[in-house]
Amino acid sequence: MKRREISPAALPAIGHPLAGGFFAGRLYFNGAEHALIDAGQDFECEARWWDHDGPRPRIHGATCRYDGLANTLAMANEGSTIAKKVLSMNVRGTWGWYIPSIEELQLMRTNLLQLPDWFEGPARKPQGFQCSHDYWSSTQKNHAATAWCMTMMPWCVPDSNWVSGSKGIRPVKSLVIKPEAFIHAPHFDDLQIVARTFTGLTDSDKVAQVVERFVNEDSGRFYGRTDELVAALAEVRS
Repeated sequence: MKRREISPAALPAIGHPLAGGFFAGRLYFNGAEHALIDAGQDFECEARWWDHDGPRPRIHGATCRYDGLANTLAMANEGSTIAKKVLSMNVRGTWGWYIPSIEELQLMRTNLLQLPDWFEGPARKPQGFQCSHDYWSSTQKNHAATAWCMTMMPWCVPDSNWVSGSKGIRPVKSLVIKPEAFIHAPHFDDLQIVARTFTGLTDSDKVAQVVERFVNEDSGRFYGRTDELVAALAEVRS
């Protein structure tokens, strides 16, 4: 299952609709930033992390603290009923949902609990934000037959419990934020680039005088406030 990419400019405010759910924030893992999306209360359920008889499992592919999709796929491959159910979910006409990792649950607690419509008020809100459940993550504890869980309260921290227990399951999905938006030339570390950047500006004596006030002649570095530079250049133009 491959994650889609999204431009940073397309990200809404926290808690606003995005890709079939609600934007919960940005999380860095696997060498990239990801936009986390909460499915909302209407699509959560309660289930056991592992619902089969016999020894409690230790799923080595489900120990990632960040990548909930990888954990959920590993759970499904081992026969987890709830993992298979969430992976096959269609939420508001969209696919790609999984059980959040423990760090993804923490991001939701950190960001979404600040929104009154998500945490406070009546049991159910129009957009289905409300959440005060004890939730399973898809992250199993290393070298143990337990998994990490978290109660969605402002003061709560991750805990672990036996996988045979029943807790809330809150589906999420994530989109890779396009990395090209963060790649730029180090303009203020390369004097040749700085020189080309200001080529033409000094054709006017008045402009040259303004630039000299804000740009160090020896290093090419900018000093001062950009709004003051813009105001000074505007005066020259007028």
